[in-house]
Amino acid sequence: MKNENGYKNGQAGRHACNVCDKVELFDIKEVLEKGGRVTMLIRHAERPPLDPGDPTFGASLPLTERGWRMARQFGAMLAGIVRPKSVAFHASGTFRTVQTACGMAMGLDAVETVEPISKKIRISEFLGSDSPFFGSLEERMALIAEGRYLERLNGYFREGKMRGYRPFRMATGEMEARLKALHRSGDNLVVAVTHDINVAAFLAGRGVVTSFTDETWPCYQDAAVIIEAADGRREYGSFRWNEDMEGIDLLDARFT
Repeated sequence: MKNENGYKNGQAGRHACNVCDKVELFDIKEVLEKGGRVTMLIRHAERPPLDPGDPTFGASLPLTERGWRMARQFGAMLAGIVRPKSVAFHASGTFRTVQTACGMAMGLDAVETVEPISKKIRISEFLGSDSPFFGSLEERMALIAEGRYLERLNGYFREGKMRGYRPFRMATGEMEARLKALHRSGDNLVVAVTHDINVAAFLAGRGVVTSFTDETWPCYQDAAVIIEAADGRREYGSFRWNEDMEGIDLLDARFT
């Protein structure tokens, strides 16, 4: 598990936790093989530009063609590298997160494995409009219209409160509790497809990030990762998607 610029090793942020920084798929494979479990709170794949005045935040927007390939490639990499016995995909109710989860499941099926990988896809609204971090929609829209939104969010992560958002420490704990509950079905790997604000807030709330810039803000298919070892110890880190991953030849001819 490696360091990444913009991410701080050790105990960072307002509420110190056991931080492991950058997480690779091989790290996830090792945790699962040792009897642990992993949760990936991952941003959806690429979408078209949002209308900043849309109060639904583009709920009906589909993935782009590249976004579809990103999602399928991620699923193929899970099958080819991590090789889990089962995966539970959860998504918010927006079209692009559901499409991302479906694309990931398709990619999972595109790679031949010794044993079939069981999977399920479910809707979990707390990953979207019912996020534990969200307060008044009207106040959040007003903040966006006023500008300097990233600066304001960094202030929220640092100070713990901001209009339009729920108290930060409490919301982070609630998000983690809800993510933990997704493992009740017995799946050791949970991929929760969400939106950038939830990924950023959780990374900041668990001390993986001190503050964000435009360069370190969660891009498409970047994730916050919770690693729970077999003995119950927990670590928090980040998974970073990059264009090199899209060039790995794991998808078969059906999806190229």
